[in-house]
Amino acid sequence: MPAIIIDPTVNIQYSSFYIKGLEIVFGKVNVRFSSKYFKSLKRQKERNSYEHYMAFVLVDKDCLTKYVIDFRDKVEVKESAYDWCDKYAKINYHKRYTGSRFSSKMISIPPGFGIRIWGLWETIFYGISNFAKCNFSPVTSGKQFFADYFLLYLRRLPIEGYSKNDQLKEYESMESKENYVFFISTLWPHENCLKTTNVLRKHFIETCKNFQFIDFEGGFYANSSHPQYEEFKQIVFTKPYSVKSYLDKTKASLFVFNTPSVHNCHGWKLGEFLAMGKAIISTPLSNELPEALVHGKNIHIISDFSKLEETVRLIVKNKKYRQHLEVGAKAYYLKYVKPESVIRYILNY
Repeated sequence: MPAIIIDPTVNIQYSSFYIKGLEIVFGKVNVRFSSKYFKSLKRQKERNSYEHYMAFVLVDKDCLTKYVIDFRDKVEVKESAYDWCDKYAKINYHKRYTGSRFSSKMISIPPGFGIRIWGLWETIFYGISNFAKCNFSPVTSGKQFFADYFLLYLRRLPIEGYSKNDQLKEYESMESKENYVFFISTLWPHENCLKTTNVLRKHFIETCKNFQFIDFEGGFYANSSHPQYEEFKQIVFTKPYSVKSYLDKTKASLFVFNTPSVHNCHGWKLGEFLAMGKAIISTPLSNELPEALVHGKNIHIISDFSKLEETVRLIVKNKKYRQHLEVGAKAYYLKYVKPESVIRYILNY
């Protein structure tokens, strides 16, 4: 069996989804961390490399293949990592803006999300051992490095918390509650969010609240220092939901809303919604996917927000169409997004 060696300087919260996929595909005993193959990456000298990508190698007899998974919100490629690797998988890839020089190794992948992959003692063990394996010099502060391991355990849930039933023929979103809609978001301060993301999400929330037949729960998590706080304060909450509560309520929601997020990225929400098999209302996506989500098949896309009320009414009232979108979203997750599916897609590309 081939061996997988992962760079121990990884951002564990953003890499966890792919580490889980590697453990499923190759077996946990064949996946380990070591700095042996990554000295030429020079991540300590690169700006934002910790938030930008993870690196791993596949060792099969005398053959070694180098991989990078780029999970950053921006469309830019980390050039030194691209030059180092044999295959470069990127979530937020855009043919026009990413640059043609990066096309030969590029693999477009869908968004993942942070998941708990180990128990408490394993998490502590890997945090300490990986700190030692990167010569006690991680590419972020030691405080942040260890905090990410503990936050992964304390604030994330295993993949099973998102997706219990992966038998598509038997799948039906039985957890949805009639007329209940749940949506929460951070009120982001980034320029594109001030102009579009926050505004579109606000319009969605207000539209749902205006329908008497919808029991809406949610809003924006923010504090009074945010530049849009006064404009949004009627739909702001200050006590965060736990991840379990967020998942339970999202599963119960009759449908969900997606729009490109920070730097017009594919956010974690899109990956989570697909994993949960939700009926997704979305504005047009900004970046590529391995296969486009199709309006009316696995997502409902609205380009004209004046049609939002009509769309909400359709999905609430038309159970058959809503379940069609749910099954389509789940099928897309199983084919492209699921941890082992995205790893196999990268390896076979």
